[in-house]
Amino acid sequence: MAAPLLLAPAMVALLIFVVMPLLWVARTSFNQGVDGAYMVSALTMDNYVRFLGSSWYLVNTLWFSIRVAIVATAISVVLGYPVALYIAQTRGLQKSILMTMVLAPLLIGLVTLVYGWIVIFRGGGLLNSLMIAIGVYDEPVRYMWDLKGVIILLVYIGMPYIVLSLLDSIERINPSFVEAARNVGANRWRAFWSITFPLTLPGLYAGLVIVFTLNFSAFAVPLMVGANDTQMIGLVIYREALLNNDLPFASSLSVIMILANATILTGMAFLFGRLILNRLEAKR
Repeated sequence: MAAPLLLAPAMVALLIFVVMPLLWVARTSFNQGVDGAYMVSALTMDNYVRFLGSSWYLVNTLWFSIRVAIVATAISVVLGYPVALYIAQTRGLQKSILMTMVLAPLLIGLVTLVYGWIVIFRGGGLLNSLMIAIGVYDEPVRYMWDLKGVIILLVYIGMPYIVLSLLDSIERINPSFVEAARNVGANRWRAFWSITFPLTLPGLYAGLVIVFTLNFSAFAVPLMVGANDTQMIGLVIYREALLNNDLPFASSLSVIMILANATILTGMAFLFGRLILNRLEAKR
């Protein structure tokens, strides 16, 4: 009896602040937008047909958002693995300093963080000055109001989640496993793919779920750094709801975004489940 009572406040908060707003959004998506009016109550699929029946929306909004999320998430994983492996080998003060550096993006407000990167991205900013000084390129490269800047910022924000998720799995691995692989002739790369990578799949999956979801639904980063015509789905929802005053269409986009994200994550869960299951069967 004590357990349900302890869960009651959380369940009530979940119902009020998550379930009910989602139900309101879903219901609003079937309403009809009217010029010169807020909206009228209806039960129509026109908003969904308008989006799903348009190849332009499907390619330039939905697929574009998925593609950006995949690229940013993949880069976060590639950069996050070495960082997590290195941190796992450190101890004491060094590990504390490295963990603080990894967590730094999460300790700063998102808007403040983006404004800091705007200073770095601008034409004569730190990034361009550094790249020109070391000879990477001869003239400033455009990062502001460009997709390159959006992806760099999404990677920067997503990396802490990848590193922390992987770090938990890496620290659970018995070091003798890797040592045994090295003793029988495996190099570092082979030991990583044969031992470390399979055993860190649960942590990798947890990080991918968080980072892909954040990237797919990103709003503030493409709004502040991307071009005016950036068609990330979160930004399109914002424009339709607040700029075009078309709340029913914005609500239908929100439902589509949630369903698309859930579908991708379900496929990801199936893929990782098969990988982990195949690994267990191989051990038998």
